[in-house]
Amino acid sequence: MEVIELQSNIALKSIDSTNVDIWSHVPKEKYPIMRTIALKIKSLFSSTYLCESSFSHMKFIKNKYRSRMTDAHLQNCIRMAVTNYPPNIEIIFSHIGQQGCKILYPRL
Repeated sequence: MEVIELQSNIALKSIDSTNVDIWSHVPKEKYPIMRTIALKIKSLFSSTYLCESSFSHMKFIKNKYRSRMTDAHLQNCIRMAVTNYPPNIEIIFSHIGQQGCKILYPRL
């Protein structure tokens, strides 16, 4: 029933159909099912980009020189590569200071 009403809605027909964000103009109260389905389908495509981006970063990180990397370390490296979140260096150093930090130098 919502589909028929949505197709016959003159106000929604006047909106540019090439607009990707057309579902933000659809009233939530009048078309709850259609809007929910459309937003779920729309979210699938954005998560595909994140998956492909993560896979590309993983291939770069886990090359032939770093093939012995543990899964946990690889996961942390990928998370750092795909996240735009800037680290808070002061908090990191305060935690290191409490736990103590041992710097290992290579033997010459």
